[in-house]
Amino acid sequence: MSWPWSELGLPGPTELPEIRRAYAQRLKTTHPEDDPEGFQRLHAAYQQASRDARRRSRGTPEPDTTVFSGGGASGQPSATMDPGESLEDSGQPPCPPAPEPQAPVETSDWDYERLFAEGEAEAREANLRRMEQLRRKNRARYAAQQRQSLDRDETRDAVLLAIRALELLYASGASPAQWQRFLDSPAFLSVRANLDFIFALEDFLERHPDLSLEIRRAIFRAYEFQNGSRYPIYRRLYQLLGVHRQDRRRLARERSVWRNRWRSFPAWRKTGIAVCFSILAVFMAVGLWVNLRGAYRDFTQRREAKQWQVQSLQWLEEDFGQAFVHPLEDREEICAPAAAPSLYFWILPDGERSERRAGYRTDYPHILLKRKLEEFAEAWGLGLRFDSAGEGYQGSLGEAPGAYLFDLPLLGAGEAITALGALLDDLKAESWYRVLQDKYGGAMTYQIFLCHGELSFYDAVSTEGGGFDAGYARAQYEAHAGGAFCRYILEQSGLAARHMGEDAYILQDQGTEEISGETFFRVTGLQKDGGQPLVQYFLASGGRVLFCLPEGAQARITHVTDLYRGTSLPIELEGVGLVMAWDQIQPE
Repeated sequence: MSWPWSELGLPGPTELPEIRRAYAQRLKTTHPEDDPEGFQRLHAAYQQASRDARRRSRGTPEPDTTVFSGGGASGQPSATMDPGESLEDSGQPPCPPAPEPQAPVETSDWDYERLFAEGEAEAREANLRRMEQLRRKNRARYAAQQRQSLDRDETRDAVLLAIRALELLYASGASPAQWQRFLDSPAFLSVRANLDFIFALEDFLERHPDLSLEIRRAIFRAYEFQNGSRYPIYRRLYQLLGVHRQDRRRLARERSVWRNRWRSFPAWRKTGIAVCFSILAVFMAVGLWVNLRGAYRDFTQRREAKQWQVQSLQWLEEDFGQAFVHPLEDREEICAPAAAPSLYFWILPDGERSERRAGYRTDYPHILLKRKLEEFAEAWGLGLRFDSAGEGYQGSLGEAPGAYLFDLPLLGAGEAITALGALLDDLKAESWYRVLQDKYGGAMTYQIFLCHGELSFYDAVSTEGGGFDAGYARAQYEAHAGGAFCRYILEQSGLAARHMGEDAYILQDQGTEEISGETFFRVTGLQKDGGQPLVQYFLASGGRVLFCLPEGAQARITHVTDLYRGTSLPIELEGVGLVMAWDQIQPE
């Protein structure tokens, strides 16, 4: 087994992939810094074996073995070699390595245009074939992001020039300074983003894993990988360069415009900026804390409200023995029976639930009472008004009144009063009426008023004494309705005193009288001393029209229209309202 195959550990001539694997395997044990002489021999053997393998693949006959001119004792090609050929395709085997390697010659500069012009033939064709292979290998990337076209000769030549320069720099063992001059030159900058050149650079890095870390960092800086997310086409190249994360961060800091500008600021300006940002950070932290606290409070309230909605329905079902629902999504305090979802009532938390405490407040029993009283008033033809025990009943959704005012006619409401007393007694025996009182001591409290207009005949509170006393209420009604109501108007308005003198009259109730089919309450004004009739008063059964006639004039009344004579007097009385009086008595 002859050189170079013996140096690579191969049995003889073989294909290029096998040569590369053998070279990579030997590099693990032969490091250029620990054994530079052995590394030179291994690298020369790799170059020679690679050239022989390429010639066999093209069917080219084996040329004579010659040595490079100007190579010196080191066995490396000098800077004055034929630049038109790459070290792999020049057709000349390398000299055997000398015992002591010499450092590469530092050239003043590289003339890339001259190097490319001198290597016209074989290297150009080899690189073109290699570019076509790399295009096929990276077909998907090339189709997705084709940035430049190689149809123009000047673009193709620029790419070939840069590829040739890479091979020459590596083959001659150029220093990192020479590599940096190439990366800063127009020859590299003009093709840096070209896909064909990127493919060739990736292939170059794959074929030369021994490239020094300093050179890899220089290439890394040239492609600005600290902003690699903006250039995904360079991802494969980034992996092949193998620059560590710490190096990437350091390079990013070095290229940061803001960091460099910050370093250029004087100390007083840095201090001012730091103070401003500190104040801004404090305000932002306080604002964030306030917002988070409010958001947490809202979240807690919503969670508690949701829990309360479910719990309140369970408690209502336990106490009242039927199912309940929340019919309105935006009003969690509004409930209704499942059997009557339009019967709204409210329910609110009230401490912890226990044997002596319901854990909630509700007006559900009051809502049921309100519905029963409304049905009663409609059945008896009575007016029903609501009040909230002095606070003013607004009639809000689910709200029950604290007082019920029955507006009674001045005649014939005695039986309705008796029936109302019986209804209230029956309601007190209902389970929904007594459940809160029996279990938790929550008695039903409300007021009942019997009135005509604003004049109240009777009122009762449900929790005081026996509550509503129907017998007494009826007696009070009969004592204050009819003629009594007429007397109240005459005395409160001052009409009787004007007609008969102050404290010189007596008002006597004469019952009812029919005129043209209409009912009137008749009251006679008598002289206090002699009892002589002086004035006749007729009050319409509605209680809003009063007629004043002198004694004896009633004999002329044959029709209701005969009453509407004399002077019209509007009277506004507290507790009664507006009363229209027709006065036929002539002033003296």
